[in-house]
Amino acid sequence: MNPMFIDGAYPRPQVQGLESARQAMNAARAERATQLAGPSFSDYLTEQINHVNETVVGADQRVADVSMGRSQNLHEMMIALNKAELSMRMLTQVRNKAVEAYQELMRMSL
Repeated sequence: MNPMFIDGAYPRPQVQGLESARQAMNAARAERATQLAGPSFSDYLTEQINHVNETVVGADQRVADVSMGRSQNLHEMMIALNKAELSMRMLTQVRNKAVEAYQELMRMSL
């Protein structure tokens, strides 16, 4: 019997080549799926919380600058304060919705 054939019917290189091609396709699919997925929700949420924090810190700095006389831009200070307030309200609403969703999940029976 020829060692290139299994049971005299199928050549080994073709079977091994098919398996390696299948593994390569699966690896390519997995890589493409991770590329399309993008950042996770927790990463996005952390980024947004940090952005809100930076907005609030920036507004506080503008208030300090105006109160100490380093700046005369009252309108820019008020705009920064309003942006910070709006960002905090939005973050609070996102938190409230997340808590509501968690409570709804806890009420579900398995």
